[in-house]
Amino acid sequence: MKTIEAKELNATELTSKNMYEYGISVIEDRAIPDYRDGLKPVQRRLLRTADDLHAYANTKTIKSARITGDCMGRYSPHADSYGALVTMVNTEYAPIFGQGNWGDLRNDAASSRYTEAKISNVGMKMLECMDVADFVPNYTGEFKEPVIIPTRFPYFFVNSCSGIAVGISCNIPSHNLEEVVGALKVLIKKGKDATIKDVVKYIKGPDYCYGGKIISTPEEIKALYENGEGSIRYECEYTIQKDKRNWLLTITGYCPGFSPDTFIKKMMELIDDGVVLYVNDSATKDQTCKLEVMFKNEEDFESKIHKHLIKSQSYRYYAVERTKSTSEEKDIDTKIISTNVLELMQKWLDWRREVETKMCIAEKTVYENKCWNAYLRLLASKHINIIMEALKSKSPVDYIAENMPQIKGTKRAIEAAKYICDLKIIAIQQIDQDKMNKDINDYRKHIADLDADINDIDKVVLRELDKLKVFYKQRMLKFE
Repeated sequence: MKTIEAKELNATELTSKNMYEYGISVIEDRAIPDYRDGLKPVQRRLLRTADDLHAYANTKTIKSARITGDCMGRYSPHADSYGALVTMVNTEYAPIFGQGNWGDLRNDAASSRYTEAKISNVGMKMLECMDVADFVPNYTGEFKEPVIIPTRFPYFFVNSCSGIAVGISCNIPSHNLEEVVGALKVLIKKGKDATIKDVVKYIKGPDYCYGGKIISTPEEIKALYENGEGSIRYECEYTIQKDKRNWLLTITGYCPGFSPDTFIKKMMELIDDGVVLYVNDSATKDQTCKLEVMFKNEEDFESKIHKHLIKSQSYRYYAVERTKSTSEEKDIDTKIISTNVLELMQKWLDWRREVETKMCIAEKTVYENKCWNAYLRLLASKHINIIMEALKSKSPVDYIAENMPQIKGTKRAIEAAKYICDLKIIAIQQIDQDKMNKDINDYRKHIADLDADINDIDKVVLRELDKLKVFYKQRMLKFE
């Protein structure tokens, strides 16, 4: 029987090593979004899965359980990702459109077998540049998943995100898309001369779909964006009316951090104390925020009720930068980024310039091939007699390469001859030479336009930012 020698291990070193590896794993794969597409890995995998299933904005919704099940089977094997899908449906600028009961501030979403989903118009916008995305193998090596989604939508800056990892946490507020786009555009125009003042000139503060108002000062808001961390104070929107001998408080906007359930419990305690007469959730489908509280004395509002309508939220901007690894041991390299909003926006714009340049180059290659092939078809139609003679020779490809005007003696002669040989004689005879010349001129003009875009890529980024106007929403979080 083989004996196994026991090894002595230093408990401190072992624990430190294991916790370090676990902590890095959580940061990379669960807690912190990438600043470029604004997504955590599970969210990115859900969007990728919906794309695989062709659950597009112009198609019917499909069972949520199918999306989460395929996501688990293909890309995210550790657990069911329905919670992440619910977040993606309920976020301010949702990349997933949900049909059914997806919950609200007071209620959980229905089970995944009862709800349906598909990619929203925002999600489709995020997928426009997938042709230039970097892919890595999934956990089985059977499928490919994107390192990041090369989105044209500034998801990181408009949708709220929170995550807790080992020794690090982030809490990023949501913002109004129109304000974010305004800030990004001015940063493009000013370049390195841009300052945090240019950001806060457009981004007035966080935004929130349930309303409320910001009671922090402009200086406090500026400090958050300048330092990458800080606190913002909020207050619910409300009115107070005299109702006979009592007072009626009506809350019509729930600020960030406000929980209707928690507030109702506090009011129930005040009912027991004889301060409040009743509390009622009067929200409807059309008016999602409405709480009514009847209380006895006007002075009780400031001393016992008002404090529950004021919330303070602490924010910290953390992000990761995922890149395709050049190492054979790892598929993805990850950097942790902690900086202010100005630098994050500058980094995002630098990345957008890279993506748009790649998109222009890819499109230019497509049109150069179209132009070249159209030119060869036109050439073939003008010299069909050479093609007929080539068919009598032992090597038609060599004959065309050596005798066809415009291509003989060029580097691409053999390649061009092979393309011409693949054409049908009848198709060559039916070519409309005037139309073909027009198509070639159109292709060349488009190629010239793409060259101009590559030389002035900021113009392209600005143009794509302008196209986001269709997603603009009215600011809901007001100011005091």
